[in-house]
Amino acid sequence: MMAPALGLPDLTKPFELFVHERQHLALGVLAQRLGSWKRPVGYFSKQLDTVSKGWPGCLRAVAATVLLIQEAQKLTMGQKIEVYVPHMVITVLEQKGGHWLSPSRMLKYQVILLEQDDVELKTTATVNPAMFLSTENPTEKLEHDCLLTTEQVYSSRPDLKDEPLKDPDLELFTDGSSFVQEGRRMAGYAVVTTDKERLLKRLEDTLC
Repeated sequence: MMAPALGLPDLTKPFELFVHERQHLALGVLAQRLGSWKRPVGYFSKQLDTVSKGWPGCLRAVAATVLLIQEAQKLTMGQKIEVYVPHMVITVLEQKGGHWLSPSRMLKYQVILLEQDDVELKTTATVNPAMFLSTENPTEKLEHDCLLTTEQVYSSRPDLKDEPLKDPDLELFTDGSSFVQEGRRMAGYAVVTTDKERLLKRLEDTLC
């Protein structure tokens, strides 16, 4: 006789949800204490939606956390959940979310992560059991600074400002567009002055 892979949820005990995001998949393990052990009562593997797949990695972790909390609550029935993630979810959401999330999505995430009495978030750098759920090529660092990583990878040049230079020699205006036509990504950009075109260019497919 062997013990089952999953135990039955005990609604008299709190739950622990371990969350991990890899390759646009939200991976999770829902567990409860059984003596000194953590016994799994649920495994989760959910695709992120198309919008959140394009976000920086730490914001994808925020989306994965929200998605799996909603899935876990189908089993926990209002019992307390301690959510363990290897990212500073609240800090990333509050400081970077406004640059990537729509107002409605931002509000939804804040409600689920901050305003539910049964949810408590904990950032941990220890080995997360959700990391062992199978995907292809599970290669990534366990520890990093979420805000610093997002700034370095996705921010524009630090010398660019949101205010124009005083007394410039030349004023340039730029714009770009991107769309999919017959399954092919099309993108381009333009640089103009107030009276003429300076540069019009189409990007190669490999750069789109």
